[in-house]
Amino acid sequence: MIKIDKLAVVDPSAEIGENCVIGPFCTIAADTMIGANTHLRSHVVVEPHTTIGTDCEVFPFVTLGIQSQDLKYVKNTVTHTEIGDRNLIREFVSIHSGTAEETKTSIGNDCAFLAHAHVGHNCEVGNNVVMSHGATAGGHVKIGNHANIGGLAAIHQFCQVGEAAMVAGQGRVIQDVLPFTIADGQPAHMRVINKIGMERAGHSSDEISEVRKAFRILFMRELRLEEAVHEVSEALPDSSNVKAMLDAVSSSQRGLARPETATFEINMADD
Repeated sequence: MIKIDKLAVVDPSAEIGENCVIGPFCTIAADTMIGANTHLRSHVVVEPHTTIGTDCEVFPFVTLGIQSQDLKYVKNTVTHTEIGDRNLIREFVSIHSGTAEETKTSIGNDCAFLAHAHVGHNCEVGNNVVMSHGATAGGHVKIGNHANIGGLAAIHQFCQVGEAAMVAGQGRVIQDVLPFTIADGQPAHMRVINKIGMERAGHSSDEISEVRKAFRILFMRELRLEEAVHEVSEALPDSSNVKAMLDAVSSSQRGLARPETATFEINMADD
């Protein structure tokens, strides 16, 4: 049974799944879909061309699929927002739609967006991602599965944060953070391998060791990046995790958030 509060405004064309709860003062626009068992507590705004998956929990004063803040947006352009299943979306979170015609912002499954987090236009957010209080992703940012973005961290447009990577609280990301690493600082630099994050994502001790070895070759030796990439690919040809790191290196548009010299001693002692 669908429960829609008498103080909610739901467009007749909106598709509401079974057992959904739409709380008071929610506004659900036309051309929207909300999956079964999703709960919108109150004061939630769902804009046109937005899809929300099943079993999501959306707290008050959230805006989903609202118009891009990109100044290049052309009025009446149709863009989309896709939000997956089992996502937790806390108070005042904003997730914006795409900018160019028929483009989209996409969110995976099993994510947690804590209060005041923001996902900008055309972002791609994977599964099991955590964006802590006030974390912000600018337009066209890509965030990999199991990534963790700390409170008040800010990610610049077009940057990539890889799988199982972590950005520390108040980190200012202006270049790409490779999978399985921790980045910290203003601007943020990769510091070490995210051992705990990899363990939580189900990676074995051998897989963690492979990634640590790759990280040291890439950044802890006096090698040109091209030489380091070649050495890593020769040393660890069968590691899918290392391949993901090298793929991120080759696809980087903004360059890498390389470690500072001060982090070398930390990594050499990290066994």
